[in-house]
Amino acid sequence: MTRTRLTAMLVYSSVLLFGGMSVFGQDAQRSGPNPGQGAQMYASDCAYCHGADGRGGRGPSIATLPKAIALSNRDLMGIVQNGEADQGMPGFPDLGDRGTQAVVQYLRTLQGATEVAPSAKLTGDPNAGRQLFFGKGQCSICHMVGGKGGFMAAELTSYARNRTAEEVLQAMVNPDANLEPTSRVAEVRTRAGQSLTGVVRAEDNLNITLQTEDGRYRFLSRSNLVKVTYTHHSLMPRDYGARLTSGELDDLVAFLIVTGRHAPSEPTPARPRRRHRN
Repeated sequence: MTRTRLTAMLVYSSVLLFGGMSVFGQDAQRSGPNPGQGAQMYASDCAYCHGADGRGGRGPSIATLPKAIALSNRDLMGIVQNGEADQGMPGFPDLGDRGTQAVVQYLRTLQGATEVAPSAKLTGDPNAGRQLFFGKGQCSICHMVGGKGGFMAAELTSYARNRTAEEVLQAMVNPDANLEPTSRVAEVRTRAGQSLTGVVRAEDNLNITLQTEDGRYRFLSRSNLVKVTYTHHSLMPRDYGARLTSGELDDLVAFLIVTGRHAPSEPTPARPRRRHRN
């Protein structure tokens, strides 16, 4: 094959490739983002640094920090498209306006800015629910509320602010019904023979980040793993409907809703202080 013919074939292939990408982008621009588009784009382009739940990993939290929550949608779109060189964040102009808007909309859901749910009369006792949360219910082993509790699962201070009582109840008694990327659990075994189980905070074709039950983040290269098994279950117990009475469940729901309604914004999770050597 002559060099001239090879060059012509490469140019023709490039036209087909980038022409197809352009048409696809135009179609996306016309149709607008679908409900799952932002989540898919976030998982692909953002989760590796900011975590699947937006609470940070290799990069900072963008779901809980007040300064991130306070940014306007326009400012967030500008950051996503153009990046922040001084912060080491690249831009993603290829997402286009619609794609960027979808990512920002998904980020707002991670920040708790979902559509406000109508107020409903609560049948439970929020004070009794608080005792259950930090006691018999053992919720605080994994979840944090108001700066107290565990790091393993989602921070719940603002969780129920915009949710109905029925939504909160179903999340308790049927946690796997709408399993989110932030709750996906994997079991891995390393080439060294170590077995780990944790919540998948970020992953791509080369790496996977797990948060194990001790709250630690494990940044693992897939080349060092011999097996990765996804459980398709969250770490949330699936027997709360039998473990707790209907009245106790109502109390827990009331506690979370009242707490959420009084939360001005989702707080930054407390972090242990580092000890400095003399």
